[in-house]
This record gives sequence, C-alpha cells and structure tokens, in this order.
Amino acid sequence: MKRSRLYHDVGKYVARTARNLPDGKLEHDLVDMLVRDLYQLRPGRRASEVFDEEREPDARLEEVRQFFIAIDKLEARVREYDEAAVRGAAALAIEVERRLRDYARAAT
Repeated sequence: MKRSRLYHDVGKYVARTARNLPDGKLEHDLVDMLVRDLYQLRPGRRASEVFDEEREPDARLEEVRQFFIAIDKLEARVREYDEAAVRGAAALAIEVERRLRDYARAAT
C-alpha cells in the first residue's frame, strides 16, 4: 500500500505537467505549473521533500532520489524559463514517475 501511495502522491503529480509540455515554444503558464509540481507539490514543500518523507528505506529508491537532486539543482533556471532546464527537469520528472510506477507494481 505504501508503494502505491508513494507513486500516487509523488510520481503522478510530479510528472503531470511534464508529460504535457509541447514540443514547440513553452508558455510561461505551463512552466509555472511545472514549477508548482516540482517545487511546491504541497504548500511550502518541494516534491523531493515529500518523496523523502513518504519513501521507505529501499535501495531501489536511491536512483529516484538522485533524480530529485538533479531536479532541485535546476530550480533557479526553471523558474527563469530557461528552456533547456525546463525540458531537462520535465524529463527527470517523467523518469521519476516511471520508476515509482514500476516500484509500486513490483509490490503486487
């Protein structure tokens, strides 16, 4: 159950905007939504903090933690609408979702 909750509470929400970014020009509204998903998942809480709080001790989650470290390092550039940073953070978020989904499925 905890694995499914981790996937739902973190994985799905961290990638919801990332999955829908267009290939062309990035609108500021979409980037702002991505910022909320990654750095304000809960009021005043970044997605990485929620992940750390909800995860169980399991070595398989360490790679996911590394993705969050990379996402957090991109924050200033993402907030400045730097396209490479936005796309990089979005790709990492999608990978976080995929890994957490696989982790949840492995429990069944």
